[in-house]
Amino acid sequence: MNLEVKNLKFSYGHHEIVKDISFYAETGELVAVLGVNGVGKSTMIKCINKIHKPDSGEILIKGTDVSAMGSNELARNIGYVPQSSEFADGTVFDSVLLGRKPFIKWDVTEKDLEIVHEILHLLSLQKYAMRNVTELSGGERQKVAIARALAQQTPVLLFDEPTSNLDLKNQLEVLKIIKNIVKDKALSAVVVIHDLNLALRFADKFLIIREGRVYDFGGDEIVNERSISEVYGVSASVIVHDGCRIVVPQ
Repeated sequence: MNLEVKNLKFSYGHHEIVKDISFYAETGELVAVLGVNGVGKSTMIKCINKIHKPDSGEILIKGTDVSAMGSNELARNIGYVPQSSEFADGTVFDSVLLGRKPFIKWDVTEKDLEIVHEILHLLSLQKYAMRNVTELSGGERQKVAIARALAQQTPVLLFDEPTSNLDLKNQLEVLKIIKNIVKDKALSAVVVIHDLNLALRFADKFLIIREGRVYDFGGDEIVNERSISEVYGVSASVIVHDGCRIVVPQ
């Protein structure tokens, strides 16, 4: 098991945000995190990545407690793409190469360069390789942030709304790439996402959060009319089209 989260709790002062969340991600699995705004999805992701220190609970990567990892070891185990990524002035190639930093001992190796070239090609960013990242659009910069995380080649990937700045074509392309890499490389990905139909199209498991707690965790059968009504306050039908479940709001 690549990732296991047990009884995670986190508060801002006296305001409890994450309330006893437990779930896991097997190798080769993409877990979609669902729920309305403000229920603790992003905070939970930041706790897993040690940006926030949990009040209690346990986070294990391949059986090792994250709390015992130093920053370099953590970066070799978790790749993270936040909602909004900041970049230093520099080329797209160098920005993605930063993802290899936890593995570079003395100097950049041929392997590091090959990995960056491969990731740029996968995300159709090779034509931007020598462009300054600050000159790119918001959607293009988001793809660079995703490329940088993929270049880390970590067993666990965390994405906080990775498709929010992307058009439909790029949303489908990026999620397909993430899913394929997760499958091919036996990784695990946890993706906070608002689009239920994109989640149903690409995710293997679903973690539904309501008011900071786990509402449900499991396969696509848990994304149904009842859960959508109780979690989102929206009436919807869930139909099957070409073998894929689709949410149709009423």
